[in-house]
Formats: sequence, structure tokens, C-alpha cells
Amino acid sequence: MSVRRVVTAAVAAAGAFVIAGCSSGTGTTKGTGDRDGGSGADTTAAAVQTARDYQSAVNGDDWTKACGLRTERYRHGSVKECVADNAPKTQSPEPSPTESDEFPPLRRADGSVVRGKPKPSASGPDRAETGEVKASGPQSVPAIGDHPAGTGVRVEYTVTWPDSTTTSRKALRVVQQGDTWLVDQSEDIAESDEAHGNPVHDALMRG
Repeated sequence: MSVRRVVTAAVAAAGAFVIAGCSSGTGTTKGTGDRDGGSGADTTAAAVQTARDYQSAVNGDDWTKACGLRTERYRHGSVKECVADNAPKTQSPEPSPTESDEFPPLRRADGSVVRGKPKPSASGPDRAETGEVKASGPQSVPAIGDHPAGTGVRVEYTVTWPDSTTTSRKALRVVQQGDTWLVDQSEDIAESDEAHGNPVHDALMRG
């Protein structure tokens, strides 16, 4: 009897080991992790792309696109209202009489006003050229004030004037609303932010 009991116990233990091995060897856990990692990577890529598209639109004065990539809170109204508030105001090609070189304005013999030289507009030669927008360093940022929690993204680009070139650096807060990613905050990255080692977080938490 004792021999049979020993054999039975050994068989039972071996069976339990096989079952445990099969359970731990399945791809369920690994597959879930892969899916989560892929989803996280997709989410991060979408936030970075939105930040890049938004800043490129702002730099190019494409306010219809830029305002469409803002949250309603950040637009302060509709897309149309946002465009009206931000789009550059171009000057009329016909200056008013007060824009003449002389005041009172000079008049010809027939009574017509001698027009002055048009003033430079936003699209004139005094406008700086901006380089390609680079977006990087996505990270989670908590809510602050009216800003919801989201993903902070660093964007930077060169600004070239006739006699100098500088680099602008900004931190954008990108939030997900349904299937759409929108920008809710934009802050300049200061030298003090850079010095603290986490410029995106520090810049966005000021706002």
C-alpha cells in the first residue's frame, strides 16, 4: 500500500507541474503587454504628430488649420472666431490719405490725393523665415488650472531674420478628445526651464 501511495503522489505532482508549466507558457500575458505597448506607442505618435502639425500651421499663418487643432477652451470660441482673432491683418493696397507722406496730404491740381508709400505688411520682407518644426520628448503632464491632464511635447524651429538666426522652443499640451488629439496649451520654454532638466513639464505647469 505504501508503495502505491508513493507512486500515486509522484504522478499527481508531475501532473500539477505540467499544468502549471502550460499555464505560464501561454502567450496571453505577453500578447496583452504587446498590445498595450503598441497602443501606447500609437498614442504617443499621435500626440507628437498633432503638436508638429499645429506649430507648423501657426508658423505658416494657416489659422484655419491651427484653430481646428485647438481645444474649444483654447480657441475661446468657434474655429471661425479663433481665425478672426489670430489671422494676420493685411493692409489695403490703397493707403488712406493720412498715410500720405505729407499731412495735410498733398493734392494734385484736380483735387486728388497724392498717395504715400504703403506700410510694410506681415507678409512683407520684414517677416522672418521659420524652419522645419521638430517635435520630441512626449511625456505625461498632470492637470493644472483649466488645463486637463495630457501629453506634453517639445517643439522647436529656427527663426531666420536678414541678419540673425535664433531657435524657438515651445512646450505644447496635447489632449485626447474621443479619437481626436488637440492642443490645449502652448508655452515658451525659458532658459530656467532648461536648467531644471524637465523643460516641457516646467513650462506647462506655469500655465
